[in-house]
Amino acid sequence: MNLLLHLIFIATFIFLFVVSIIILRPFRVHRKRAVSTIALKVSYLVYLLAFLLLAYLVLFYSGIRADEEDPAGKNPFLIYYVAVILAFFVPNLGIMLRRKFDKLRSQYNLIFTVINVFTTLVLIFIMYTMSWEF
Repeated sequence: MNLLLHLIFIATFIFLFVVSIIILRPFRVHRKRAVSTIALKVSYLVYLLAFLLLAYLVLFYSGIRADEEDPAGKNPFLIYYVAVILAFFVPNLGIMLRRKFDKLRSQYNLIFTVINVFTTLVLIFIMYTMSWEF
């Protein structure tokens, strides 16, 4: 049963990633903003891959258990929770709102490329520092 659950989640995450690639069309070149558009889309897909990997690891291999005696301010993983929540919303909003900016689109693309790369690095750091129970 546990193997089946792993396979279902892996298939779902792969499906979500493939649908994201199909929707974004990352290598469709824009005439005016070719480099910034490709950089934004590729950085978003790398971020999405890191986020899905972290979600899979947390779902199945997280060794963290909630402790009712610890107040919320003393929990060392509180900053990780806040970082993951921000990592869920900020890059997704950035990729959805990109078409609203016509005049400053190149700058917008580059700013969110940097945000996506930074978010990916934070997620990789969280994956590296967490204790996993394989």
